[in-house]
Amino acid sequence: MAGPPTFIELSREEQAVELRSYLRSIGATLQEKNPENIDDDMQEIISKCDVCLKSDLSDADIESFLCSIVSVIIGIGTLEIESKLVTLFSQKLSKSDEERYSVTILKTLWLLYGTVDPKLPARFQLYTDIIEVAKRTKQLLLVYEGIDKLNKSLLSITHTKKQKQTLLRQLHSALIENSHSELAAEVMVELLRNYTADDGKQAKDDAKRCIVSAIADPKTFLFEPLLSLAPVVTLQNTPIYELLNIFVSGSLTNYLDFYKGHKDLIKSLGLDHQANIHKMKLLTVMSLAEDSSIISFETIQQQVQITLDQVEPFLLELFGTKLVRGRMDQAAKKVNISSTMYRTFSKQRWQMLRDSFFSWRSCLSVIEEGMKTVVSNSQSSI
Repeated sequence: MAGPPTFIELSREEQAVELRSYLRSIGATLQEKNPENIDDDMQEIISKCDVCLKSDLSDADIESFLCSIVSVIIGIGTLEIESKLVTLFSQKLSKSDEERYSVTILKTLWLLYGTVDPKLPARFQLYTDIIEVAKRTKQLLLVYEGIDKLNKSLLSITHTKKQKQTLLRQLHSALIENSHSELAAEVMVELLRNYTADDGKQAKDDAKRCIVSAIADPKTFLFEPLLSLAPVVTLQNTPIYELLNIFVSGSLTNYLDFYKGHKDLIKSLGLDHQANIHKMKLLTVMSLAEDSSIISFETIQQQVQITLDQVEPFLLELFGTKLVRGRMDQAAKKVNISSTMYRTFSKQRWQMLRDSFFSWRSCLSVIEEGMKTVVSNSQSSI
């Protein structure tokens, strides 16, 4: 059997003839007479392209053949025609049940995505197909590099609000399934930013998912930014909003009191009560560190409800998160706090930060004037 076609200065029509011939050689059934135009020709070729996935071809030959199709599609005609072929090709490959070739399919579609005109209408659907294949192969980080890059490369181009929301919801689900909870939380926050207070039930449902994802994520400890999101605001005066506020600024005791009256809610949300307790212990000591540079072991025992011999391992774990930095004094049974991340940033703290900045700037001015005097005196003595 001949290898995949190699194009050397062939016209698109000639390339299509080569592709048809190759498909027939690997068992595809095509019309005997070539279609009259290249668009129809490529539609039939694409409709049969998955035959290569059911053959005994090597991975390299399959990839080469599929890339040959990509090279013909790119710039084939108007944006409308190219969009139609891109969508047909991407849907054909992404829906293939030949899982062993999923990585090859992903590479082909990613090549297509990076090559087509950024303004091509079909590029949006192409990316959603890529997400599905990447999820199956657990290769999401190859096609998703953060929300900022996605916004610049895709979401900044004109699309409907509903399309953006659907894509972000799909991406969030895929990231969760592939255990990228931190990135999933970032995507969910972006999704909520695309809602307004008038978007109704769907916005509320996504807001609930966002809160649950943040609470369940072992790496998320700062919850205050969620409170300003319009869909989250619509949940005010509900138990889940009360739960969020506990994780924003409450203590372990607050959570345990809440749990007594809302056990069914915690279970229905799919949250792990013991994991919630553990996170609230860490958050509680964060709050203690905000207010005091020295905390006794006894205070930690009382606030997070642990025994004395559990305090040191607990503090080591806390320091490992880098939420709080400090040094234990085992002899004095206390911990000296050097720095902490603030759970909330109140107006008073902003004022303190402003005062510190101006004080720092004043000190720099004094140093600058002092250096000028030293330089001036040195020049005078020469």
